Amino acid sequence: MEENLKKIWDSPLFQNLQETDPEKLLVSLKAQKRLYQTGETILHPGELLDRLGIVLTGLVQVSKEDFQGNRALLAQNGPGQMFGEAFACTRAPLTVLVQASQETAVLWIPYDSLSPREGDFQQARVQIVQNLMGILAGKNIFLTGRIEHLSKRTLREKVLSYLSEQAASFGGAAFTIPLNRQEMADYLAADRSALSAVLGKLRREGIIQFHKNQFTLFSKY
Repeated sequence: MEENLKKIWDSPLFQNLQETDPEKLLVSLKAQKRLYQTGETILHPGELLDRLGIVLTGLVQVSKEDFQGNRALLAQNGPGQMFGEAFACTRAPLTVLVQASQETAVLWIPYDSLSPREGDFQQARVQIVQNLMGILAGKNIFLTGRIEHLSKRTLREKVLSYLSEQAASFGGAAFTIPLNRQEMADYLAADRSALSAVLGKLRREGIIQFHKNQFTLFSKY
């Protein structure tokens, strides 16, 4: 636990906690660490979740499959990032599949242990709950953005909408996206070959340039 303490403490969930002993707080919160192998399922659809997870090392992917087996990537979480909190808060059955896309360590924190009525560190628990509300609001904004991209009629429009958003968030025409091609295709609910064709056409038209996940957006459309 000690080697990952800084990653845990840097997580948005634990921001603004002054004069708090990290190790004692985690013990009070009944936090537990678990390791997952590449490709291992962390959470299954239909599962009832009573805890939230923080990625210590590795990468966690959240996806959803329809009845035909078509997969859509919803999110990916790296070290310091949290997942499962919305389902833990509501106790609603999971509608997503959560997997380790590489060897991954996760810190699990029981949701009920965050209550200021539970044990000591009451002021810290109040701050953690406030942080959690901020995280949930931020993810809601993220999902709203994805809905905006997917509402576009054509794959070309979806791609340009997503790339424009990334450029705006980076504050410039050159930027790096956090997704590889398959993940980008899943995120935009598209076939990978169709996505590659659209990207190639946009490059030939001089609208974008790219190498792997590094992009430059040259003009408005």
